Amino acid sequence: METDLTVRRYANFEELKRYCYLVASVVGLISIEIFGYEGGEEARGHAADLGIALQLTNILRDVQEDLQRGRIYLPGDELTRFGYKDDYLRRGVANEAFHKLMAYQVARAELYFEQGRMLLPFLPRRARACVGVMAGIYRSILDDIRRRPETVLRQRVSLSAGQKLALAGRELVRSLVL
Repeated sequence: METDLTVRRYANFEELKRYCYLVASVVGLISIEIFGYEGGEEARGHAADLGIALQLTNILRDVQEDLQRGRIYLPGDELTRFGYKDDYLRRGVANEAFHKLMAYQVARAELYFEQGRMLLPFLPRRARACVGVMAGIYRSILDDIRRRPETVLRQRVSLSAGQKLALAGRELVRSLVL
């Protein structure tokens, strides 16, 4: 978290991935040590991937909020590759370059979610339910961003209390059936 005090940009995904690991994957790795788990290194790898997926979703969800704080977490080289300039971001321009950039970011996060959800069978049922609900809620936020990426330029993407409750119920059942 200390990184947020000094680092305002990430040049590439490798730098951003390291940040995601430090702020989110480590929390997941500590949590599974508390919950208990099977699968050794494989389970730890999935826990780290789930942390990265959650943090990437946070980054996409909070684009506007972070920008107001002088931070841009989208990798600089990818902004350049897609032809989306910082000025566009500041002005909230949702052009074709923006949509391609966001589709790329969402697809990456989805891959990390796929790998991260593979953690669930390694966890005890009770912990599985908690982790499954959290992953389901964040995955739903990511789905909203995929459908309407321009929203992140105006506001933080979030779910209503009713949506969260419905997702929690669905994910609770889903995670226990594994």
